Amino acid sequence: MLLIYAIVFLGFFAGALVSPVLSPMFLHPTEHGVLPDGTSVATRAMLLGVAMGMMRFGEFIGSPILGQISDRFGRKGTLALAIAVTAAGNLAIGLAIEIEWVWIIIVGQFFIGFAGVLLVLAMAEVANRTDGVTKTQRFGFIYLASSLAYVFAPVIGGHLADQKYFSWASYSLPFYTAAGICLACMLLILWRFPSSPPTSQAGKPIKLAKGFRELGEAFRGGPFRSLLIVNFFIYIGIDFVFQFNPVYFVQKWEFTSSQVGWLLSYTSASMVATQWLLIKPVGKRWAPRAVTAGAGIALGILLTFMIMPDQWQWLCVLLPLVGGSMAIATTNMSALLSDTADPEAQGRMLGIAHSVRVFGSALLCFGGGVLAGFAPQYPIMVGAIASVVAAGLLIIGGRHLKSTATAA
Repeated sequence: MLLIYAIVFLGFFAGALVSPVLSPMFLHPTEHGVLPDGTSVATRAMLLGVAMGMMRFGEFIGSPILGQISDRFGRKGTLALAIAVTAAGNLAIGLAIEIEWVWIIIVGQFFIGFAGVLLVLAMAEVANRTDGVTKTQRFGFIYLASSLAYVFAPVIGGHLADQKYFSWASYSLPFYTAAGICLACMLLILWRFPSSPPTSQAGKPIKLAKGFRELGEAFRGGPFRSLLIVNFFIYIGIDFVFQFNPVYFVQKWEFTSSQVGWLLSYTSASMVATQWLLIKPVGKRWAPRAVTAGAGIALGILLTFMIMPDQWQWLCVLLPLVGGSMAIATTNMSALLSDTADPEAQGRMLGIAHSVRVFGSALLCFGGGVLAGFAPQYPIMVGAIASVVAAGLLIIGGRHLKSTATAA
């Protein structure tokens, strides 16, 4: 299990390294980016939304395909291939920044998203080896590893891109560094990652379109369907924090990449603390459904509070609470989904769940870029509403299950 956590950490470290870069690169009014100086704020925000949305759209297309491949041919080779594609995408974006070719950046984002199945396949590996409270705890450790990467990497990546700190810094440097880390992670996977046990899907031919048909079948699948809808809404709130908090920081306070990196790391530090200290005792005392609902309500309220202050220092109080709510929601939502899926199809079903939620995020990133062109707080407001909707669906679904059990 330690190897799985290490691979998750390295993969997410590479992704977190570039997380503070896109928003300042597209939006900052004085720092040099990839767009001409005369580009309007609305156009800058729209193109940023397209770049972020293309990553999510790539995830939507890639997750069911790679999840299906992993269940049939094993997770080791699938993970290695996905990480290699991610390395190539980061390298292409780094080169595109130097020649100021924004469309290569957008295409590179798509391929990075397409290969973004590390978290799904890691959870599927854990789900095949554990169950019950132990599975929830180990899901928590996976999210702990990913969050720990976000504690350090955004600060490092933000400074690598900020010439106010280093004369040799550039927006392309974090992407080159991320590509190198991905290559190292790929070698580690090929060297030590365990081979998956065979499933009933092993040896069957790959049908690329089947992943999309299975998407429709999953929505006709009773309990899993209802949780897919909840997963869709809860991750809109969570994804909007990571995608549009930097947009908000840059548009409202003109933060540079290093300043964005510090606040992203600060949020992630609270997620790590929550996963380390609270996931286990909370999981023993309350059911995942109740915990996820409570975290969704808390996240919606906190995101609403976050867009109210005029002074950025208030973020130091709010962001740790936001991070804690997200940590609790993600871990318990994953446990709910895994408990409902067939044991032999964990990779496929978790891949479908991942695909559903990122499809929503893709659409809303496209729309969020347009909304941010009108006002920086609008995308975060959408995330707050989505979080509360997810909590409401969980509460209603829990009451329905209780009434059904009582009638039986």
